[in-house]
Amino acid sequence: MKLYLSRLLPVFSILLFISCRTIQVPDYTVTASRAQKTAAASAVRIVQISDFHSNDFGRDETVLIQKIKDEHPDLIAITGDFFDFQMKNGKAIGNVKTLLAGIRGLCPFYYVSGNHEFLKGHNDEYSFLITEYGGTVLDDTAVPLVLPQGTILVSGISDPFLDLNQKQRRKAKDNKEAYRSRLAKTAQKAADIKKTSGNTVLFSVLLAHRPEYIEDYQQYAFDLILSGHAHGGQWRIPGLLNGFYAPMQGFFPKYAGGRYDLKTGTVFIVSRGLSYQRPWFPRILDSPELVIIDVLSYASD
Repeated sequence: MKLYLSRLLPVFSILLFISCRTIQVPDYTVTASRAQKTAAASAVRIVQISDFHSNDFGRDETVLIQKIKDEHPDLIAITGDFFDFQMKNGKAIGNVKTLLAGIRGLCPFYYVSGNHEFLKGHNDEYSFLITEYGGTVLDDTAVPLVLPQGTILVSGISDPFLDLNQKQRRKAKDNKEAYRSRLAKTAQKAADIKKTSGNTVLFSVLLAHRPEYIEDYQQYAFDLILSGHAHGGQWRIPGLLNGFYAPMQGFFPKYAGGRYDLKTGTVFIVSRGLSYQRPWFPRILDSPELVIIDVLSYASD
């Protein structure tokens, strides 16, 4: 038995190492079922960066930056926990700056906060770096984005921790009423832009860090919703167990990661996130991922 375990341990260690550090690039194709299809349009490619947590991906983030460039995105969506103030040796801000410098000018990019932007006495005060490097902070707002393929509508809501003080954040007890109120106002801004645009928007996307609020998100007319936060449930058995545990969802989370086609016609995609260093907890068969979404719109009949 001891001999068997001694042979198994190195195999398990290698598997754990690989599953923690190899970036997967899942690619989803979405048809914008709610879009006002007034003209034929090519696919719009979105790269979703979620739960970066100021991690290391090669020297000067070269591994991650190259993977992003290889996908030739039309827009980049950053869905929270981009910063992690528990990272040491200047990495909390330094790694974020390096990644932002690497994607600057590649295409428009948008950011919403996650819970970690508000921890350790912080209040998302470093989000100014997003605009400094050419991106857009979506703080409970919606903006039109004009691309060669047409106009899309990008909305984003700040994390529920925005509504809490530091003591409440440590207890991780959200003010759900405040968050839902901010969500409703954000959705109304999106609806107003759609109306004034003469219904020429190809599709509408919402960036929201927390997947556990999907019942609230899907009440509004978004074609696509992008979230993160769950880290893929940390442990997976592909085809059997999609995730073991996720914050705010508990054991065997329903929305650990992947694509969910909702009854409303909305497509909900939860990134498994990139972090493998912080918060430290081993990922098993749950590789970090960079999500690719190709959104298709077609002419009306």
